[in-house]
Amino acid sequence: MIVYIIYVVSAINQLIVSGTKPVVSLYATKLGATPAEIGIIVSVFAFLPALLAIHIGRWIDLYGIRRLVSLGGAGLFLSLVAPIVYPHFITFVFSQALMGVAFTFQVVALQKRIGVTGDIEKRIATFSLVASLGAMAGPAMSTFLYEHYSFMVSYAVNSVLMLIGMVIVRLVSLEKWELAGGAAESHSSPDAAGGSVWSMLKQRDLRNAVIISGLMLSNREIFAAYFPLLGEKLNLSPTQIGIILSLMGAASMAIRMTQPVLVRRFGRMNVLTWALYISGVIYLLTPSIPLAVVLTILICILGAGLGLGQPLSLSYTIQVSPLERRGEVLGMRITFNRVSQLVVPLLFGSIGGVAGVTAIFWASGLLLLFGGVMTRAKPAAASET
Repeated sequence: MIVYIIYVVSAINQLIVSGTKPVVSLYATKLGATPAEIGIIVSVFAFLPALLAIHIGRWIDLYGIRRLVSLGGAGLFLSLVAPIVYPHFITFVFSQALMGVAFTFQVVALQKRIGVTGDIEKRIATFSLVASLGAMAGPAMSTFLYEHYSFMVSYAVNSVLMLIGMVIVRLVSLEKWELAGGAAESHSSPDAAGGSVWSMLKQRDLRNAVIISGLMLSNREIFAAYFPLLGEKLNLSPTQIGIILSLMGAASMAIRMTQPVLVRRFGRMNVLTWALYISGVIYLLTPSIPLAVVLTILICILGAGLGLGQPLSLSYTIQVSPLERRGEVLGMRITFNRVSQLVVPLLFGSIGGVAGVTAIFWASGLLLLFGGVMTRAKPAAASET
C-alpha cells in the first residue's frame, strides 16, 4: 500500500508545484512585475534548497521519512495560503522560497523510500510517470481556474489538494515508512559509510548525470515561467498556454515508457546527451514559430527531451548510494538541481529585462547545447547503462 501512497503524494506535489508556477508568473505580471522580478520569484524556489538539500537528506536519514514528509506537506500548505491572504510581490517571493524547501523535504524522503525494495528501475519509472502526470495536469487545471475564476480560487483549490495529501501520508503506519532505514537505523555518524558525500562525484557518469539533471530541470522551470509571457506575445490565451504546458508534461510522461528500451539501445549517457541537443535546438526555434500547431508539436518534443533527465539520473543515484546515506546523496543531487534553478532564472531574467523574452529562449538553447557538448559520453562508455 505504501508504494501507491507515495505515487499519489508525488502526483499531488507535482500538480501543485507545476500548476502554480505559470499562474504566479501571469498574476505577478498583471500586478506590474518586470521580467527581472519574475526571475526573482522563480529562482527563490531553488535558493534555500540549494543551501539545505544535503542537510535535509541527512535529517531524513537521522529522523525518519514520514516526519519529514509531513513537515514538507505543512510547509507546502502554508506556501499556498500566504498569497491568498496577501497577494503581493514580497509574499510571492516568500511563498516560492517556502515551497522550494517544503517540496525538497517531501521529494527527497519519497525518493529514498521508493528505492528501497523491489525492482528499482521499474519503481523509479512509475514514480517518474505519476510525477509527470501531476506535471501534465497541474498547469491546465491551475491556469483554467485562474482565467475563469481568479488567482485566489486557483491557489485555494491547490491548498485543498495539499491537505488531502497530508491526510493520505498518515494512512500508513510509521513502521512501514521507516523500512528505508529511517531514524531507528540511522543514528550512526553521517560519515559511517566513509568519506564526504561529495566524493561520489569522482564517478564521471554520476557527475555528468547530476549536471544534466540540473540543466534540464532549470530549463524546464525557465520554460514554465517564461513561455506564458512568450505565449501572450504570440496571442495565445492563458488556457491555451496551460494546455500546451500540460501537453509538454504528457510528452515528458510518455517518453519515460520507452526509457528502458532507449537506455539498452543507445546507453544512458548517450540518451541524456542527445536529449540536451534536441532540447537546445527547440529552445532556439520556439520564439520564431508563429503557428500554434507546429509550436505545440515542438514543445511536446521538448517535453520528451527534458523528461528523460530526472528519472535516469535518479535511478543511477539510488543504485550507487549506500542505504544509510541515501538521503544525503539524494540531497546532493537536489543541491545541483536547485543551484541550477537559482542561477539560471536569475541570469536569464536579467537577460530578458534587457533584451526581451525571446533572448531568454535563445540563451537557454545555447546553454543546453553547450551542456550536451561538455557532458557527452566517452566512446568507450557510450553503451554503458
